[in-house]
Amino acid sequence: KRQRGASPELARGVNCAAEQSRGEIGLRLLKELAVEKNNPHAAKWEYPLMDEAKRCFAGFMKCSIEPESLKGFFDRIAKGTTWGQPVDPRSGEPIPRKTAWMVLPGYNACTYRYGGVDVEPQEFPDWMVDLMQVYMPLCGLSSREEWPNSCNLNLYEDGAMSVGWHSDDEKLFGGRWNDIRIISVSLGQARTFELREVGIEEGADSRTKYRMRLGDGDLCTMEGLTQKHYQHRVPKEDISEPRINLTWRWIRRRPEGQAQAVDGASKKP
Repeated sequence: KRQRGASPELARGVNCAAEQSRGEIGLRLLKELAVEKNNPHAAKWEYPLMDEAKRCFAGFMKCSIEPESLKGFFDRIAKGTTWGQPVDPRSGEPIPRKTAWMVLPGYNACTYRYGGVDVEPQEFPDWMVDLMQVYMPLCGLSSREEWPNSCNLNLYEDGAMSVGWHSDDEKLFGGRWNDIRIISVSLGQARTFELREVGIEEGADSRTKYRMRLGDGDLCTMEGLTQKHYQHRVPKEDISEPRINLTWRWIRRRPEGQAQAVDGASKKP
């Protein structure tokens, strides 16, 4: 996971040239899958980030779930998750949020490692399946065989909790060089989510930052090569209410000795 200021494009070996187009490689956005599956909410998808030259996309769907259902999910997740707050070995301080890492049965050896922190997996509980049954069809993923096999959870207890600029480019997911899909749902307090191109330092105005306000129940995606060419963060804010964020992903590289998983984003139509 690349932290703010740690490695500009050339230092990390990123090719700054234009990438092949979506049409050339057969990449379909989740909105397109939802349209194909005739999901009644498919037209609600927006894409604030549409960088066709770099094949980077970030989608947004305003919540269409009843508030009572959202509160029920928030409470089940908050109480039914074993939360941790690992110490960042670089600073010697706890990371500024609580976290958990969950996987499908069969992926229990897949420890999530990022920024010097190791998070051991927990198996998907029943409420995870219930939540995915609500949200995956909105992404055009109606069959369980198409669903992600892992989920990173973050609990921001108030606005002082945050996550800095980074890319989700760990080998476990293959996002540094491959097209991948990341699906995120927010529950509770609205928070700001920002993206910027890799190599852009704090205060630089030469390139655009993309900003979304993610409210209770809202969906957000990062698709294509977004983890190669962009960073994202959740900055600190002057708020006091909690927020839970669930980020679903596909494990592509299991630990040595285990069969390799396949990310649905790499499948051509």
